[in-house]
Amino acid sequence: MHEFLVQAITYIVPLTELLGAAVVTWGCLHGLALLMLRGWSGVRGQAHLMDLRHVRIAIGEKMALGLDFFLAGDIIGTIVVPSRESLLLLGGIVVIRTVMAFFLAKEIEKS
Repeated sequence: MHEFLVQAITYIVPLTELLGAAVVTWGCLHGLALLMLRGWSGVRGQAHLMDLRHVRIAIGEKMALGLDFFLAGDIIGTIVVPSRESLLLLGGIVVIRTVMAFFLAKEIEKS
């Protein structure tokens, strides 16, 4: 059974991390699109449709979600095949995710 889990993990972890990268990329592209719309409305002399805080929140939410996928992949990989390197990576992602969630919550509170 353990061998089956190790084999399954070799497919599950990269897929989960790929999903995380896709979500972060989606967040960057969405943020860029919002900035371009904001800039275009400024060029046309119209009032800005949204402020920069809205753009930052949109990007931050997707980055936090992407980090959740990275975290899930690392947790799955660490459970089956634990190593010092995987535990350090997992700890780093948890710290980054916690800091991002804290500041994102602060930003949403201001809105």
